[in-house]
Amino acid sequence: MITYTIESENSTDHWPYFNTKNHNVLDLGCGRWYTEKTEELSPIYFAQTANKVIGVDGNNDDILFYINETKDNPKYVFKHELISSVDQVKKLINDYSITALKCDIEGAEEILLDLTKEDLNNVTELAMEFHSEYLKQSYLNKVIEWGFNIKVQANFARTPDHMGVLFCSK
Repeated sequence: MITYTIESENSTDHWPYFNTKNHNVLDLGCGRWYTEKTEELSPIYFAQTANKVIGVDGNNDDILFYINETKDNPKYVFKHELISSVDQVKKLINDYSITALKCDIEGAEEILLDLTKEDLNNVTELAMEFHSEYLKQSYLNKVIEWGFNIKVQANFARTPDHMGVLFCSK
């Protein structure tokens, strides 16, 4: 497994090991945060190689920004939604034939621990952000149960080791 340090919120730095080529990507937590260049925003960055990007975020201003920025491009779907249950995630995976899942929902990622291997049957790429030692350890175990291999564990620069991203593939 490769280890990596994430230095910024720019997607070229934050998500370089997330393979989106020819995938339908579910971008849970697509907010703009501290990213200033449009091409560095996760849904725009992922769409460079993805077939389709479904961006979901709880910040309606960010969703409206993306809708305006992409000008009804059929490659994108944006939804203003707070992820609060695993059933929401299952529905998004099924409704949009998701094959790559990125989750960065600021601590609420724990919801995904209730997914089953069957729920992720068609998903072959995962990028899961974690914000606690408990979540990190839980995901390290869960992704194996789901049938994924951990490619990279990335930690954030200038933060505790229990904050980072796991990049996984089947």
